[in-house]
Amino acid sequence: MKLKSVIVGLLLSTATSALAAAADLACSEDAVAAYTSTENTASTLQGLIDEAALSGDPVVNLFPGQFILSADEPVQLKPGVSLHATGFGENPTILTGPKEANLTATIKVPAKNKGWSIKGIVFDNVNIEIEPHTNGDESSVLGNLFLNGGRGSIISYSGENLYIDGNVFLRDFEHRGTVLIPKNDTTNAGVVFQTQKSSVVSNNIFGMDLRHLDDVYPHVAPQVQTVLTSLRFVQQCLGRDLDDQQGFLASGVQMYFSNDITIRENILNGTLPDTITYGQDHAISIVGSNQTYIYQNFFGGWQIGDFGGATRFTSAVDAFVVSNYLANNAVMMYAAVHADFMQVSNMVVHNNFFYKFLGEQVATKDKELDGWLYEGVTFFDFYTARLNYTIRPPIWNSSVPISPWGWHIVVSDNKFGAADGLDPNVISLGNLDLEDALVDRKNCYVTDPLVPGSSEGATVPIVWRQTFEPGIFTRYGGKVPKHFDIHTDKDLMGNTPAHLRNLPIPSFWKAFTLANDTIPMMDPSAACIA
Repeated sequence: MKLKSVIVGLLLSTATSALAAAADLACSEDAVAAYTSTENTASTLQGLIDEAALSGDPVVNLFPGQFILSADEPVQLKPGVSLHATGFGENPTILTGPKEANLTATIKVPAKNKGWSIKGIVFDNVNIEIEPHTNGDESSVLGNLFLNGGRGSIISYSGENLYIDGNVFLRDFEHRGTVLIPKNDTTNAGVVFQTQKSSVVSNNIFGMDLRHLDDVYPHVAPQVQTVLTSLRFVQQCLGRDLDDQQGFLASGVQMYFSNDITIRENILNGTLPDTITYGQDHAISIVGSNQTYIYQNFFGGWQIGDFGGATRFTSAVDAFVVSNYLANNAVMMYAAVHADFMQVSNMVVHNNFFYKFLGEQVATKDKELDGWLYEGVTFFDFYTARLNYTIRPPIWNSSVPISPWGWHIVVSDNKFGAADGLDPNVISLGNLDLEDALVDRKNCYVTDPLVPGSSEGATVPIVWRQTFEPGIFTRYGGKVPKHFDIHTDKDLMGNTPAHLRNLPIPSFWKAFTLANDTIPMMDPSAACIA
């Protein structure tokens, strides 16, 4: 990666744990008055940027207050200019966009702007669009609060070396995703990448329940704590009536045809009453991408199903999903024709914690699919299962042809658990050629196994080609995968890059009680059952 430690100097590290998010803020009349003015508009902001560009000033420092922007008048961040707020935290700068649900104001970053940064601002229905470029300079979006934001709060096409760190992305029900199968121009996401290269998305929050802000605060990085303080200011001092549920993102991150993307140490949380249905996609949706590194994140709220799950790889090469906490979520690997290639190869799922806490209320209605597409780790080749895409729907039974498009799928050393009264997830290899399946016996249960007393003990069983033991069911009525000699005895650690081995799972999970505040999270350090 080209993103080096020089970026660290830009991080918003001034917040300390002594400033609790729940503390009463200094809401003086003079401070609040700066946010009631409507005199500062898009033209005002553009004038400040233009003046800085002419004078060679590298930063426009925005003082506390608000700018009213229009969907018809994008603000251009001219070459050589960055945009920073001086009062981030208790007295932020707010860029306010249209109040109409389907309109969004935009800050556009032209291709000729190199090495820019946008830092410490509240974007209220205002997004950032970065024009295609190949300049190679590092740029950054640091410590901002995004409320709603159109089809994507940050959109970057054909760019590179972008660092997105310490931001909070919220979206209310009015601005929820509405498209059943979203694309990059119809989605409602936090970050949207199209043909993006060599970029990092780290230490962000995607979606949250504002009633639990204080629970999250101690477990996030200082730069994120500062943003949460800005959020408190917006609520307490400005009296903005924000919905409690702010997790209605179609996706946290959507990637199309991108290369060398790292997504690490984020909270991706579609926190809602867990049975609400809307135009939801996946926490991270990856289409036709290479070299994707997803590690040390917390996933919750994206229901397992066609339009849920922690990560969905739709045709991908060289992907590593390591040391994440997945609450009722899945890692899905699919071969399908809407990517620019079909193969799914060199996919490594290592040292993750899968915790199932939802049952039949969010299960698929088609019983034929049980244990097939919606397990903790899933491979499936849609293209082959539709006989070269000539029929719909796919074949869902054991006659499905073996995939020629899946190679070297590694599932190693993951832990699986379930809340009381639920069957835990298993590993689904779909129609993968078993010569390309590398699944070790270190994938284990930390709660009761699928079949207590079985000879396999704590080892997580594998579903292959929808084949189950006839007439045998779990204690809760689930199907039992037919036993095949599929698990490998090989040491699979070498498939995980050295810098991703032995990483701890962060403590984000301690902030959450899901299933409408009824199910506590489980400690990922729990030992495999005997």
